Amino acid sequence: MLGRATAVEGDPDCTEVLEDNSRSILMGIINQLRKDMDLQRVTLPTFVLEPRSMLERVSDFFSHPDILIEASNKVDPVARFLDVVRYFLSGWYIKPKGVKKPYNPVLGEIFRCKYKYANGSEAIYVAEQVSHHPPISAYYYGSPDHGVYIQGDLRPKSRFLGNSAATLMEGENHIIFTHLHNERYDITMPNVYARGILCK
Repeated sequence: MLGRATAVEGDPDCTEVLEDNSRSILMGIINQLRKDMDLQRVTLPTFVLEPRSMLERVSDFFSHPDILIEASNKVDPVARFLDVVRYFLSGWYIKPKGVKKPYNPVLGEIFRCKYKYANGSEAIYVAEQVSHHPPISAYYYGSPDHGVYIQGDLRPKSRFLGNSAATLMEGENHIIFTHLHNERYDITMPNVYARGILCK
């Protein structure tokens, strides 16, 4: 698997300074907003988008599948459960420079990648945009050599709430172990809120 370079919170490289013309565009967007508005209906200029599709962005949560591979070999069910929690939390530290939104995938768009492990085993990840309105991204990770599979879908919804914005992460995420244990863990994604976004 390829390594990822990530910015550390508090690092000056994490701060993005907007140019004057970018500020005026941003203020134009803010002027369009109404309370309880669906933010997916707002057309955004490219400078507020990260150069990846949402399908690739979802793969950030698969950055440490080795945690699940280790968990699948543990006998203690509590240790397995704690490793599943560790795995779930391990993808949240990855963020692009600045606060940017991934591109919306088009219907039928696919993103695929392959993981290669030190012991010679491999795993695959594939995601597809299966619905445009509402947006639904379906994804699958499979490591047959280790009996670890992840499948699910993501149905993000955004709302403008006055001086805050919310991303409601609907959908299901299933982690499945098949070798030593026949188990399935069901995980729901948390909702994300940004408060105080319209500061003077």
